[in-house]
Amino acid sequence: MTEKKSGYVAIIGRPNVGKSTLINALIGEKVTIVTSKPQTTVQNIIGILNDEDSQIILVDTPGLVSNKKIASHNKTYNKSVLDALASSDVIVMLSEANKWTKTDEQLLEQIDAQSLPSIHVVNKVDRFKDKTKILDFLKKHSYLDTFSDVIPISAKYNKNLDSLLGVIKGHLPNHHLDYDDEISTDQDLHFRISEALRERLMENLKDELPYKFDCVIETFEEKDKVFLIEMVILVNKQAHKKIIIGKQGQLLKKIGSEARKEIERILDRQVYLSTYIKVVKPGRRK
Repeated sequence: MTEKKSGYVAIIGRPNVGKSTLINALIGEKVTIVTSKPQTTVQNIIGILNDEDSQIILVDTPGLVSNKKIASHNKTYNKSVLDALASSDVIVMLSEANKWTKTDEQLLEQIDAQSLPSIHVVNKVDRFKDKTKILDFLKKHSYLDTFSDVIPISAKYNKNLDSLLGVIKGHLPNHHLDYDDEISTDQDLHFRISEALRERLMENLKDELPYKFDCVIETFEEKDKVFLIEMVILVNKQAHKKIIIGKQGQLLKKIGSEARKEIERILDRQVYLSTYIKVVKPGRRK
């Protein structure tokens, strides 16, 4: 069995700091959805980066939320973060250039408790033309007693990602590969297709609508080199169904059209997608 530099890298950070964007940029393809809404990632998703001398297993985690929110309804998200930390070989903490919050401080405490190689990655440096401001931020938040390295990047524009990969590889052990070196994610096709629809829902829905919905594939078949897919969107309230459908069905039509294009990219095949909405009681997803 092949032995290379290989290990698990937990990508952690507060919501909307760019974790999923970073993983997609490193992998070179979209393996985890990205939206402008907090808590887009609701479970740990693995992206697998293979090259000649390494296999880097990147774990995309939900954004850690504050203690106040933990007390309400986000315990599951934070448990996913802690599980990722406990099973990783390297930790990458992502923060935002020139912005440091109490949640970042909480993450720092969690990292200190792990005693693992840790890297502070400062994202979105492309937003600042005056680089002296970024340098001042890096000096103030280096925390070199916690982090081995502090690396400024732009995940959106692929800036300085090679430097980050080099540092990550330097911390990885040599051992047998956990995954086939031909795959880029541990998620199956049905999950990725469902996530494509969920991504478009989150981007198109108004902020006041709770993201308490599931996307489930009802039928999936191939006919004459075309994939025929029927999906159901499960919501808890009739009012939510009406919002998603939109005036004269236009919003659902737009969401379905955007999702179909993304699914065609995933499958590399023409797709006929039909969607409908079903109201179910909370806790029931069938």
